[in-house]
Amino acid sequence: MPRNVLYLIRSWAFGGSHTVLLTLMKHLPRDRYNVVCVPYDTFSGLDEIFIDQARKRGLPPSDERIPWKSRGNWWKARAKVLELVRKYDIDLIHTHDPHSNTMIGIGRGAWPCAVVASAYGWWDGFVPFRRFVYQWIERDFALRHFDRVITVSEHMKLRILKGPTPESIVRVIYTGIEPPPSSHARAAFRAQHGIPDDAVVVGTVSRVSVEKGHAHLIDAIAMLRDRHPRLRAMIVGQGPEKAALEQQTAKRALKEIVTFTGFRDDLPAAFSAMDIFAQPSVQQEGLPTAILEAQAAGLPVIASDIGGVKESVHGGLLVPPGDASALANAIESLVTDADKRHSIGDAAKAFVERSFSLESMVRRVAETYEEAIDRHAARQASAR
Repeated sequence: MPRNVLYLIRSWAFGGSHTVLLTLMKHLPRDRYNVVCVPYDTFSGLDEIFIDQARKRGLPPSDERIPWKSRGNWWKARAKVLELVRKYDIDLIHTHDPHSNTMIGIGRGAWPCAVVASAYGWWDGFVPFRRFVYQWIERDFALRHFDRVITVSEHMKLRILKGPTPESIVRVIYTGIEPPPSSHARAAFRAQHGIPDDAVVVGTVSRVSVEKGHAHLIDAIAMLRDRHPRLRAMIVGQGPEKAALEQQTAKRALKEIVTFTGFRDDLPAAFSAMDIFAQPSVQQEGLPTAILEAQAAGLPVIASDIGGVKESVHGGLLVPPGDASALANAIESLVTDADKRHSIGDAAKAFVERSFSLESMVRRVAETYEEAIDRHAARQASAR
């Protein structure tokens, strides 16, 4: 009989945690694990993006929903989780976001099954203060109560261990990347967005939000445009900063140089249209999935030297976060040297294939599930 596993995830945008969750749903052995994925019913409606993407990939979540129209739904949401555990005879709950980690970790004794949390990444600093408080609660009051905690980088593990979570229950499991399908959509994708065939395109893929540092990428492009008239930038994604960035682009007279594609679910095509991938984040990153996907597509990477980024970049260029001049210098060094771009990209692709294999991630997650189930069973036995 397969283990019944309940996945909980609340969404603010479609990102790396969703990619990991859907990859596990697709590749965990069906004869060993039956996964029931339950999103939230929130006031923002952003969970619908994840639900839509899951359905498009043939991995539809349950029609059940965790109620969360306000923070006042805490007890109602917990009651729904317990109802789901009993209804589906759940052996293990795996939470995939800070909200779910906190809700399941605090009051862990209510769950008659093993519990595993994934902690993907936290911001630094006190701004916004509400986010700082949530991260503090997750780190210091929730994670220590799980049977196992999975994280995506050694850097993030060290951050978790600043709280009371014992090291013995933390597992670093690098994100496994599915080999990207071959894409011959470079010309078509560029044509769709008015990008010339001979342009050198610096692209980025992420939620369009302030922590991702898009403003610094636009500033860097402005510094280079006069010296490199074939240079173009492409920002793939959707988010709350898009309107402000479009205004910045217009103010800098870059509307013909910087392209906003909006949200795209055909990332292989988007990557094929790029020559360089940039990740100019200004807040901590656990292990950015987009960097791994870009390298798997054979792209050289320029990224902020922040969080667990250096664990994911091979041969690429790391720059100080928030330093548009340093970012511009790194971009220029690759714009002017196609051989260097190709050499770094080829090496990066081999690195991802070697170090971030799908098979390794799935195997290690399955091992972690069994450890958690055994630990829960041992604790239950000792309590009798």
